[in-house]
Amino acid sequence: MLSGIQKSTVERVAWGERLGFRRPMMSPLTPVAALGVAFVVLLTASPLLNLLTAALAGGSRGLSSLLSGSVFTLMSRTLLLATLATLWALLLGVPPAWILTRTDLPGRRLFRVLGVLPLAIPPYIGALTYITLLGPVGLVNKAYHAMGGAGQLVNIYGLWGGVLVLGLFTYPYILLLAGSALESSNPALEEAARAAGHGPMGIFIRVTLPLLRPSLLAGSLLVFLYALSDFAAVSFLRVTTFTTEIYQQLNTRFDLRSASALSSVLVLLTLLVLVAQRKSLGRRSFVQRGSGAKPPTVYPLGRWKAPALLCTYLVLGSSVFLPIALLLYQVGSPGILFQTLASGQRYLWNSLWTGAVAATVASGLALFVAYLIDRRKGRVGLILTAATQLGYAIPGTVLGLSLILLYNTYVPWIYGTAAMVVLGYLLRYLPQAVQGSVAALSQVDPNLEEAARGLGRSSWQALREVTIPLIRPGMAAGWMLVFISSIKEVAATLLLRPAGFDTLPVRIWIATIEVDFAGAAATSLILIATTALPLFLIKRLDAGISQLD
Repeated sequence: MLSGIQKSTVERVAWGERLGFRRPMMSPLTPVAALGVAFVVLLTASPLLNLLTAALAGGSRGLSSLLSGSVFTLMSRTLLLATLATLWALLLGVPPAWILTRTDLPGRRLFRVLGVLPLAIPPYIGALTYITLLGPVGLVNKAYHAMGGAGQLVNIYGLWGGVLVLGLFTYPYILLLAGSALESSNPALEEAARAAGHGPMGIFIRVTLPLLRPSLLAGSLLVFLYALSDFAAVSFLRVTTFTTEIYQQLNTRFDLRSASALSSVLVLLTLLVLVAQRKSLGRRSFVQRGSGAKPPTVYPLGRWKAPALLCTYLVLGSSVFLPIALLLYQVGSPGILFQTLASGQRYLWNSLWTGAVAATVASGLALFVAYLIDRRKGRVGLILTAATQLGYAIPGTVLGLSLILLYNTYVPWIYGTAAMVVLGYLLRYLPQAVQGSVAALSQVDPNLEEAARGLGRSSWQALREVTIPLIRPGMAAGWMLVFISSIKEVAATLLLRPAGFDTLPVRIWIATIEVDFAGAAATSLILIATTALPLFLIKRLDAGISQLD
């Protein structure tokens, strides 16, 4: 909501715009802006450049390690894991998205709110819960033995367990993107297909699914990159991938050259995936002509209501209710939960303040970057877009290693402090803040700023009094996304933290390694509660924006 003064400023700006107070948008970068661009590019690109330099410094040894058969085996296993997890997430995300937006399913609004909750449960916590259920000594095998069975009925360790867990706790990316696209699609296209004699399934395959392609590709890319870069979940499930091998080379064998070489391969894979995603869309147009103001068609489920409810309950139960129930089972008693909370206040505080600082700095940088990207079309915007996307596309283990190599060599007074942790979060999740600010800024007419300057405001005053109040919800959403992602991060934190500086994810990792499953479960519940609140705030913020629109 805007204050009275801000409303007055916006009204006078609109009046000035009608009078024609405009200035050319394109102007040379000021020295301060040029320095800001150079700082952002140096901040984001220098760790990777240093990593590649370290990998190439290995000479023939580094080249031989890159071309060894074990690397190709590692690559095939990692790509297979990421591909299968993405397909599993698509299967879990697309049908519920259609059911919740296009049918008269009872309670669909509540289900859409609950559908974001798996984002509050990191996959490594999901892995812990499913080990309790499906592990060699899990509940299922115990029940099987109690009924007279011999051996193991099920064993979650291995590739299929990694696919199961990663898909279960990343499908909301696809659910949210596909659901938004289904809500905003033009119903006239489906009505034309219905008039041509196609049924609901034919309309979905021939019309709806092709229009969902950008959203599905974007969601699939997020899932694929997450599976490619995941460390903790696959480590708990004993799946050997690039990230686990990099951690072993660095933390067990202390082999920086091999770790750098493996990291370079993983960076190359990530960049190839990003290029392939852009090529898959190519120059195709997915613009839907006409107004989308008319609400989409809602299909009555009829006799399919029970199967649709069962499908929704199974997906949400497997990714939300069952994991939380298993965590409560692992904790055993409320006393352990309260004891963990009392003894772990320092770890909770470390998670909160590092995440908050990283989110605040990211929001400030994101405003600067988004303004240049959206308001100054051209090479500057392209350079900043590419630079800020690097951190999110790079796994936490690789980012941690690259920062260690860079700052230990050139800025040793930062290395070994909590500032390294904050810096890792900032580089890893800056794109989330940038995307939130860019999306909000793109909806603000640049003529409002020009009119404000025509009325005597400076560029900074126009930004402060007109633009920032209008994009504040988008910036707040970006802040909360960076905060949530930061307090869940484990791989980069393990590598970058100073001695004795533990966060909630690190304590979960340590408790699991020490086979303290009750402590790990209690800490996991505290982490889920900490991340669930910002998620609900984002959901309410989105609902408020929708009502204003």
